[in-house]
Amino acid sequence: MAIKNLEFRIQSWVYSFLILNSAFIIFASCSFKKETPPPPDLIDENKMALVISDISIVESVLNTEPLSAFNDTLKKLNVFKEHHVSNKQFLISLKYYSENPLKLKRIYAEVADILNKKLGLPAADTAVKK
Repeated sequence: MAIKNLEFRIQSWVYSFLILNSAFIIFASCSFKKETPPPPDLIDENKMALVISDISIVESVLNTEPLSAFNDTLKKLNVFKEHHVSNKQFLISLKYYSENPLKLKRIYAEVADILNKKLGLPAADTAVKK
């Protein structure tokens, strides 16, 4: 009788440990990630939208041109020069905005508006604006 009682206590302790451990793992994995601080040479959201829209136009032109691999590098460098942005600065800013999805969503909503204006279309209906 004492052995059965001891087995029951061990089983209940093991089950309690597993349940509490699982609950801890679930709560720990659901914690909110703190926003990463912006890098020192971050491109602001408006300028980033302009750069991305110009790169999108360049890439769409390159898809229709022959020898696009050579022209690709040259035209993207011209976009960066036009906006006074380095390739490294663009990539760092894109990484930062990718880690902050709400900011990235606002940027791409603005990119859609810029591209629609250049095409003469009405502005996109987005509820993401500031």
